[in-house]
Amino acid sequence: MLTEEQNDTLTRVGPGTPMGDLMRRYWIPAILEWEVPEPDSPPVIIKLLGEELVAFRQTDGRVGVVGARCAHRRAHLFWGRNEENGIRCVYHGWKFDCEGACVDMPSEPEESNFKDKVRIPAYPTYEVGGVIWCYMGPPEKRPAPPLFAWTQLPSTHRTISKIWQQCNWLQALEGGIDTVHSNFLHGGRPPGVKYSENDPRGRANNFSTAPILEVVPTDYGYTYAGIRSMGAEGTNHVRGYHWVMPWYQIRAGGGNSGHIWIPIDDENTMVFNWTCTFAEEPMSERAHKMTGSGNELFVDIDVENNCRSVRNMDNKYLIDRQVQKTETYSGIPGTNTQDRAVQESMGPIADRTLERLGTTDGAIINARRSLLKAVKTVQDGGEPPGVAPTYYKVRAYETVLPQGVYWFDAMKDQLYQLSEAR
Repeated sequence: MLTEEQNDTLTRVGPGTPMGDLMRRYWIPAILEWEVPEPDSPPVIIKLLGEELVAFRQTDGRVGVVGARCAHRRAHLFWGRNEENGIRCVYHGWKFDCEGACVDMPSEPEESNFKDKVRIPAYPTYEVGGVIWCYMGPPEKRPAPPLFAWTQLPSTHRTISKIWQQCNWLQALEGGIDTVHSNFLHGGRPPGVKYSENDPRGRANNFSTAPILEVVPTDYGYTYAGIRSMGAEGTNHVRGYHWVMPWYQIRAGGGNSGHIWIPIDDENTMVFNWTCTFAEEPMSERAHKMTGSGNELFVDIDVENNCRSVRNMDNKYLIDRQVQKTETYSGIPGTNTQDRAVQESMGPIADRTLERLGTTDGAIINARRSLLKAVKTVQDGGEPPGVAPTYYKVRAYETVLPQGVYWFDAMKDQLYQLSEAR
């Protein structure tokens, strides 16, 4: 349970808010490369942390993320002409480059130097891993580039997609780091029907619906594990994950997938989902299609409607009650779709003053404490966790271990190479 003040601190992300100030200290996924495919291609409307912005790839190939409105009369630059290394407002012809400088002002006398005094907001960008990232914080505090391990792979070995979620970022994050709900929400069987005994994860789910949850703090966030007894086998199935401040999760299963929950504003989130393979062989065509065009095979995304899901609250996620009764736990196909349905059902911003958290909510409790502590650190002039490059090579991992073996010691080499637990 949180106080109302704590809940507001964690969920309000606009300019000048405590959480907004913290988030602006990190590189932020803004758009995907395919949205600005070539120089002078059409500009793209985006919104990050409550700020209206426009992204465009100018003639020299650099990508600009700038304030959405012309400094002259506040016309929206989405209507603008992306040409000759700048975006030109179609209202009176004022043109701005990717650094926010006004480089042409044809509506003013030729001898005027007025344009030299005019700027619009602009944020530095970094292009890697199929993503255009931007930094919205103090220039002198710019962190190391966001070189996660998956971003360093060729495009044949990785894919990333995004989808709009209609709720606050925190309940989306908390749903992702909650490992326990997978026994229920994502169950591929209705209540009372067991999973396949040929799969270790399935056998563990049969025996343990209340896994042990352990968290190990790190210099970038924390590593955590869901530990499920395998019953009479005398072993545990252990899924190890990473939470990288403030909005990244690296998921177990070979460390080859994850989520990034980016606040659009206080009540909407853009969820970036990535998948990769570290093997020599490239990803299969099916895997690319599964995540690149819709996060999973059961999801259709309306790209023209800012990547909103065709299944949504307006149509009750097309829940099938007969399927729910006879085939699956939720009656909604697709893991990520199931997540969005229940997380959006909590309301635009969940009222955490009314919660009752249990022993398996440790990852959520620790994340809230870490975020509140990081907010205070920034307010006091310090450096928040996760801005140093110690997360670059972390990977998630899952395995079966003998009961009595400490998971962190047994899995440390597979979980991370450069980061340091503390």
